[in-house]
Amino acid sequence: MDNKIIYENYNWESLNRNKLGPKIQKIIENIPPDVQSIIDIGCGNGVITNELARKYQVLGVDRSKSALQFVTSQKLEASCDNIPIPSQSFDMVFSSELLEHLPDEIFQKTIQEFKRISKKYIFITVPNRENPDKLLIRCPQCKYIFNRPNHLRSFKSEDFAILFPEYKKTTEFTFGKPVRYYHPALLKLKRKWIPSNSWIPYFWIDKNNRTTIYPRCNHQFIFPYKFHPLGFLIDSINVIISPKRPYWLMVLLEKNM
Repeated sequence: MDNKIIYENYNWESLNRNKLGPKIQKIIENIPPDVQSIIDIGCGNGVITNELARKYQVLGVDRSKSALQFVTSQKLEASCDNIPIPSQSFDMVFSSELLEHLPDEIFQKTIQEFKRISKKYIFITVPNRENPDKLLIRCPQCKYIFNRPNHLRSFKSEDFAILFPEYKKTTEFTFGKPVRYYHPALLKLKRKWIPSNSWIPYFWIDKNNRTTIYPRCNHQFIFPYKFHPLGFLIDSINVIISPKRPYWLMVLLEKNM
């Protein structure tokens, strides 16, 4: 369910240091002292890459030409699962909010690219124990159901030992605005008994960010919402039973020598 057109047309100027400043500072604070070179895979518009480049030798990699226009460090247009650079060419592979977007085949190849390129470290940030079904939406044209921010998978701390058995976890922490988890059973009830235009409460999505594109048919539409009493009841129950968690999970891995 991936589509390059979406990322070429994305409003990359909306991602800026004012929004991500605390996150960027947290990342920099946790980079090991022996790191000199970093490759930022899936760098987007370089909001993090450009800050890293103030202190390190940095290469930003992304497949979106429109995003790379904002990257001021060295940069390379390439897909994350096939990066044309030598093996073990950077002290640290860094990737922020990339892995959750990748279809299965690309995901597995990307993990292998991380391992191939890294000399010593891999530093990853992803949403923390996210339930992607929380933001499901139905395309009004083709009726297909998809995750609005195109998040295809969820991550928890234990996943990284499975994905990277050749590495040991040296640092791990959660960070960011607390976001409420949504219980899977309640989400199933929502999808079964409530119209799709009532799945996501209006206040969950910023009023200036309600335009959505479905990645398969490229249909662009304004996210609809209609109040539904049963949906409101289910959301209220979830508030009672489900905890809030810091939004980001950050993991630093070191290669076993």
